[in-house]
Amino acid sequence: MGKIKRKIIGIRKLINYWNYLYYVKNKPIVSDYEYDQAIKELILLENLRPDLITSESPTQKINVNIKNFHNSIHHISPMLSFNSIYNYSDLINFDNKIRNIFKINRVVYCCEPKIDGVAVSILYKNGKLKYAVTRGNGYIGENITNNIVTISSIPLSIKNNITKIPSLLEIRGEVFLIRNNKSNLLNERNNVAGALRKSNLDISGKKLLGFYCYSANILSKELFFDYHYNLLQHLKLYNIPINKYISCFTDTKDIIKYYNNMYKKKSLLNFNTDGIVVKINSFAMQKKLGVTNKVHKWAVAYKFPSHEKITTIKDVIYQVGRTGVITPVAKLDMINIAGANITSTSLHNFNEIKKLNIMINDTVIVSRIGDVIPKIIKVLLYKRNSNAIRIKIPSKCPVCSSATKYSFGKTKLICTGKLNCSAQFIELVKHFVSKDAVNIPGLGNKLISKLVSNNIISNLIDIFYLQEIDLIKINGINHKLAKKIIYEIKQSKKNINLPNFIYSLGINGVGIVTSILLSKFYKNINSLAVSDIKTLTQIKGIGLKIAKNIYDFFQDKNNLMIVKTLTSKDVGLKII
Repeated sequence: MGKIKRKIIGIRKLINYWNYLYYVKNKPIVSDYEYDQAIKELILLENLRPDLITSESPTQKINVNIKNFHNSIHHISPMLSFNSIYNYSDLINFDNKIRNIFKINRVVYCCEPKIDGVAVSILYKNGKLKYAVTRGNGYIGENITNNIVTISSIPLSIKNNITKIPSLLEIRGEVFLIRNNKSNLLNERNNVAGALRKSNLDISGKKLLGFYCYSANILSKELFFDYHYNLLQHLKLYNIPINKYISCFTDTKDIIKYYNNMYKKKSLLNFNTDGIVVKINSFAMQKKLGVTNKVHKWAVAYKFPSHEKITTIKDVIYQVGRTGVITPVAKLDMINIAGANITSTSLHNFNEIKKLNIMINDTVIVSRIGDVIPKIIKVLLYKRNSNAIRIKIPSKCPVCSSATKYSFGKTKLICTGKLNCSAQFIELVKHFVSKDAVNIPGLGNKLISKLVSNNIISNLIDIFYLQEIDLIKINGINHKLAKKIIYEIKQSKKNINLPNFIYSLGINGVGIVTSILLSKFYKNINSLAVSDIKTLTQIKGIGLKIAKNIYDFFQDKNNLMIVKTLTSKDVGLKII
């Protein structure tokens, strides 16, 4: 069997499994982004081997088994989805295609939020709710009438004295979890699906679920509408809930403004939305364009920027921190997430590598939610091949070659070289001169690294003996800048607050808050230096672990000598 054929079979099997979980079990295990990328890859592979394309391929239709439905109902017409687009140029292409087909200058589009929930179809007969059914595989869904009727926003019957009530009306829409804060999209959909499958939906569950109608079919033909938007507005007369953000546009520039506005608002809405749906407003045009086995051709789902991207791990390097902790860092093929170019990300520790089963050359999903540090959240094991390389746990420090050992409850690997390790010392100096410590802004990170690598400073005391002649040896430092840095060093000696000095020492686990607690209790550094663990643990907010770190720090003769020298007349730091 050829390589491409094996890949096609493997990806089809995986996508069909995802479809089963999503459409039948209502338990999605992958994000829309990962699903869309897998479909794109399958399309590319099938384009290379068109002879392998069959009607059963997930690129052609949603192929899932509905035998597990307890009570199934056939849809009156298929409940299909939409093709997804992710940028403005895709929207332009969609618009150009439609205008070319119909040979017109402009198209009216109806736009609405793409609600993340569970799609359902509800049939009203002679004004009364007859049944409700899930999307299922698009052709057959699961009967959920007993629970749908408990959702307060869905009317059990429709009446109106102004306009005629259709004897047979099908509405379609999204059941969603009403929310007041941000939460995980996959979990929200699972919660909705779980609630709709319960044998008896309790009162608390009823209050959590909402519904918006996004389309309708007047099957009995008493009423006729030319346009999608007009039909939805008419349904309001029957007290059928319609999303208030639905709007019509003819210019793609206006659509992108609407898209951007909805993106800004999404955290304020009472439902989760992951994009907008752009539909041709004319029913006649919709009918002419038609459908495939899987999607409507007259609409697209314009997704919001994904906070996830797929990339490859090129290598893993090791960084050594101030406390000696060795952190593995993955070097990545560059990706852009939410405007940031990402080429590397922390793997945190070796337990995390084991947990995620990460290897060099793996294809992975990187997430960056809320503009925070990017994180690998998943390895795409179906893409792993023979060039995958296991990540080794270093037995020696990658910087100083000292032995490594596990510490911190066997969760972190550390270098045992302490300040003999240049990496640890560089990080200590950066910490020591930082704003919340002794505050010497002229000593930036790059300059500190050069001063250490050139053996100009080898301990914290050396900082206060620096001369202009030492600084101008460093490339990029002239006499004027050297004078400025020396002046800042001298100024830093004056009136250092005790909490800032305690913090500057870099005692493991002692942040600025803990430093303030210590300074209030001990009043001076000498009292702290001779304290014991029992006394330290009597301070509110300081536990046994931190107390032991403080005690061990001052038991180290080298640390004690540095503290005494810094506060001596020779160096002259004035601690207040």
